[in-house]
Amino acid sequence: MRIVTISRLVGSYADVIAATIARRMELELVGRDQVHELAQSCDPEYSRACDLYETEHGPGFFERIFFDRPSYTSLFEALTYEKASSGNVVLVGRGSQVVLRGVPGIFKCRIVAPFDLRVERIMGRYNFTKHEAQDFIVRYDHERENLIRSIFRSDPNEWSLYDLIINTENYGSSEASDVIMEAIDKMQKAEDEAALCENLKNMSVAKKIEALIRRKLSSSIARNVEINYQTGGLVTITGRISERRDKEKAEKLIKEYPGVTSVKNELKVTELTFGL
Repeated sequence: MRIVTISRLVGSYADVIAATIARRMELELVGRDQVHELAQSCDPEYSRACDLYETEHGPGFFERIFFDRPSYTSLFEALTYEKASSGNVVLVGRGSQVVLRGVPGIFKCRIVAPFDLRVERIMGRYNFTKHEAQDFIVRYDHERENLIRSIFRSDPNEWSLYDLIINTENYGSSEASDVIMEAIDKMQKAEDEAALCENLKNMSVAKKIEALIRRKLSSSIARNVEINYQTGGLVTITGRISERRDKEKAEKLIKEYPGVTSVKNELKVTELTFGL
């Protein structure tokens, strides 16, 4: 089983490379179309956020305010875990390398190329002028990077996120695919692949519950609430919350969530008093 994430710069051949790797290794390619299916299943309150996540466009100044809600982070983490849990997938973009950081057996790659070369490639692909191609690349690079920074508070340029960073200046898409596939084959696999997929599924459910609580109680109240979900429906809730009534409300929401069989509420109430 293989789980691969591909992060990329516009004009680096990454989309072609990701499709080539998926085809040659018989993996499912998870790009915009597949993310669209997940986005369509989102709660209507999340529809605008899911649209931005799906297209990787944004956010701007006001959208950054909109995105500054931990509930959205939890939701998008859940979507990534859900797709990864099926195994044998290539996940393209959308911060999957950040969400899956530290999970064993997942190959994370970033594909780059020099700016001037990317301009030439975009000019050829879209019949753009040089100025149009430059604007196109700067805009898309900026929007993708802003999206990851806004949702996951992470820098996609951080090298430690990746097992391999490949510069396609001197590689065609086929040759670059060969290099990446060789690296994937040589990477140590997870010791128990079935357990890995099960864990990813559980993490997806946990993040969906976490998103629900943070939305229903508001992110300011539930920002420090964390959920652990175990096979069979056992949920453990930990963290801090300011009022006992919110602790009880969180537990009630979890108990009503489909598939939950029992709740272990370890939330600590840190009530603030004034005038002392």
